[in-house]
Parts: sequence; C-alpha cells; structure tokens
Amino acid sequence: MFVSDRIVFLELQKTGCTHIRNLLKEIVGGQLVMRHNQAPEEVFAGDRFFLGSVRDPWDWHVSLWAYCCDGRGDLYSNLSTPGIRLRDHGWKRDFFSVLRLVMSMRPNWHTREWQRTFRDINDPGAFREWVRMLHDPGYWRDIGEGYWRFPVNRFAGLLTWRYMRLFTCHKNQFGTLRAVTTPEQLIEHERQHCFVDRFIRNEHLEADLLEALRAANVEVPKQKAAELMERPKTNTSSKKRGPGYYYDEQTEKLVGDRDRFIVEKFGYLAPSARAACDQAQRARQAI
Repeated sequence: MFVSDRIVFLELQKTGCTHIRNLLKEIVGGQLVMRHNQAPEEVFAGDRFFLGSVRDPWDWHVSLWAYCCDGRGDLYSNLSTPGIRLRDHGWKRDFFSVLRLVMSMRPNWHTREWQRTFRDINDPGAFREWVRMLHDPGYWRDIGEGYWRFPVNRFAGLLTWRYMRLFTCHKNQFGTLRAVTTPEQLIEHERQHCFVDRFIRNEHLEADLLEALRAANVEVPKQKAAELMERPKTNTSSKKRGPGYYYDEQTEKLVGDRDRFIVEKFGYLAPSARAACDQAQRARQAI
C-alpha cells in the first residue's frame, strides 16, 4: 500500500503496481506502507482518493507463473516451501496480522509437484499443469492467504479472491466476504463494499493513471505526463511470450470461468477471442 496526503494506492500483485507506485512517488510524494496489504482504518480518515490496479486474468496468470519460474514472490515461497513458511512475512512490521496469516496456513505437502511446474518458462505444458493445480481444491491450502477457507473459492479464482480481499475489505475485516456463497452475491458484495475510486488497468497503465490523477484533482504538467507515457515497466518477470502461446482450450476456459467477475467487470477478452478480433481487424485494413 502506497500512502500520500491525497492518494492511497492498494497494490494487487502482478498488475504493474511497482511501476505505478514509483510514478506516484514522483508526482505526489508519499511512502510505501508494506506491499500488497489491506487498508487499515486510519487511512480512511479525511478525503483521500483510493486507487487500485487490475490486469487481464489470462495475462495475470502467465505473469504470476513466470514470476514463480524466476523463483520470486510470496506465492512461490509458499508453494515451494515444505510444511508452513514462517520466514519473510514482515513479522516486525505487523506482528499480529502476520500471526493470523500464519495460523490460517496449513502444511504444504506438494512442493515437488509445484516445483515441477516451474521447470521451464517457455514450456506451455508446465504452465497448464500449474493453472490446473492452482484451481484444484486439493492444492488450495498450499497457496496460503486464507483463500482455502472462504466459500468464494468454489466459483472464484485466486485473482478474484485477491481483488475482493484488497478492495472490498478493510484490514482484517472479512465478515461480509465470508458470507458470500454465490457469484450473484459476489457481484452485490463488490457493488456495496468496493471503496476504490479509480482502477488502473495494467494494459493502459500510464493513461489510466493520468486520468485517475485528474479525477483526484492532482495537477500533472503536460511535459511530465508525456514523459511518463514513455517509461519502461519495472519489476517484470522474464516472460518471453504472450498468453496465447501458453493456453490451450481447457485452461483458457478454466481461467475465464474462475475469474469471470473481473473478465465481465473490466471487459477483458480471452486470448483466442483477442486473436480472432486482431485477425478480423487486419482483414478489414487489407480491403
């Protein structure tokens, strides 16, 4: 979470949040208050403007897996550590929140299976195996984060869970989310409890950020805005190929079904549908 006098930015993993945070620090100042954490009650005092970030679910899964292939990130640590991971949770910064998190975890007995899926970043078979495991109830306890304990896991994937946890729940307050048991209730829950004023889509990061800052009445000089549009991304994985390379029909449908909420809310298209649209556009241009 990045906090300034005017802006609070809640960081959803693998949605360009490091890049967004760096840009915000340049423009409005502020500081990082832990990464990817929920908003505590004190940041809601005053009239701060809340930002969140999202990403195409199919691309998000590839990016998250590729990050794990690089041996990076909390998810990789959870999946590759036998038993319960106790290290690198930030105990000194927030002891009681971390204690609750660790107490909600269960031993991971599948480390060899998970590590096998990280064998080669250019192997679509490894990626598809990982996607199937990630959405298999038999492996949910390995993930951590409390995901396995919430009824939403019956119909919503990890990306949707993280979205709801971060953008609809104050710190350590899960009562309303815990009561959600159907996709229809999930939509209503988000409508009632989402406190984010603007979302920044990873696919349109700089443009969405500038638009969000205008909505927050933050002045960005034209020259600065033009410079930001040309900045390279930061903290990226070593992914070399687009999502269309990694998915087959089964895994594409699996991600689309499990993260249907985000697909429909933000209007994302599956890789095969995007490829068909691109092909149709090229055909029209050739006429």
